[in-house]
Amino acid sequence: MTLFEQINNDIKEAMKAKDELKLSVLRMMKSKVLYVNARGDLPEAEVMKIVNKYGKDLKETIEEYRKINRAAEVAQAEKELAIVQTYLPKELTPDELKVLVEQAIAESGAASAKEMGKVMKVMQAKAPGADGKLVSQLVRDLLK
Repeated sequence: MTLFEQINNDIKEAMKAKDELKLSVLRMMKSKVLYVNARGDLPEAEVMKIVNKYGKDLKETIEEYRKINRAAEVAQAEKELAIVQTYLPKELTPDELKVLVEQAIAESGAASAKEMGKVMKVMQAKAPGADGKLVSQLVRDLLK
């Protein structure tokens, strides 16, 4: 079962269970996929990228709400993020990510920060869902 099919099935289950929050989040994920392709017949990697982007958007929203001391909105966004994260692969720990970055540097043959693009390309293949900011920071630190 593809991720998009899973989302559709879970929408039906949320409707039956009358789980309004989950239903709302799932419908948002589905609409984001359908916005890119009206039939929803995207490759699995594309659907994953869309759902991952939605998760990142929610994280940014949480940070913004925290800055302006909106506790109720933070709690709501965190609940939504928890639902979205159930559809994403497990996030790598910083230590696991560092090991992958070191492997990517070795594979790409990069010797300086100027060759960061080569390493990032290899990292996209190794860990497509990894946080780009964290990966680029690790690459910079290791290629000094």
